Formats: sequence, C-alpha cells, structure tokens
Amino acid sequence: MDEHPIERFDPLLRNMLAWELVEQTAEGTWELRPDVVRRLHHLVQMSRRSEDAEVVYFGHACVSCHASGMTRFRGGRYLCDACRHAADLAAVATPLPPPQEPPGRRLPFHRVRSIAS
Repeated sequence: MDEHPIERFDPLLRNMLAWELVEQTAEGTWELRPDVVRRLHHLVQMSRRSEDAEVVYFGHACVSCHASGMTRFRGGRYLCDACRHAADLAAVATPLPPPQEPPGRRLPFHRVRSIAS
C-alpha cells in the first residue's frame, strides 16, 4: 500500500467515518467496530464458499431484487448471491434460443438474384 498516496483513499475513509464503521480509541488510533469486524469475517467466509476468482462489490445494488449489499458482476449485471444462483439454475433449465441474423445485415453473397424471362 506504500506505493499509493493516502489521498487516493479519502472517499473510502470518509465513508467509513460517515457510516460510523470506525472508532477512535483512547490512545488516538482508529479501529473497526467489533460488529464490523464480525461482518467482515462473515463476508469472507461467504465468498470463500463460492467462486474465489470472482470480485465482490459492495457499492452496487442487485439488478434483479434491488437489494443493497454484496454483489458480483456476472454477464454485464451486478447480482447478489441469491439472484446469481437463481440465474444459474434458470440458465441450465432454459435452452438458449437459436441465433438470429439481425434484419438489414445480410452479407453480399446472400442476395437473391431474379432470372429474367
């Protein structure tokens, strides 16, 4: 973290103060509140149970149920774990439709030539 200037984290630090996620100790240092630490442990355990390679987002609401919380970016959408699992089940149960050529985008060799009589 030494390679980044501390000012880069100002928005995050301001949010932590605004949401009262940190407390100042008697010695003047800052620490996360105990309930925040417990929640972080819980979130880490949840993300370890699912795909480790996926990034978890906290600043986006689920596009399906609109719940705020932990989401993952999947298929161009931010989804919570419940909606992501429902989408996975629906994708398995529903076959993909056959690809269709968009109208007006035919290639030159698809032209129909009429024969003059």
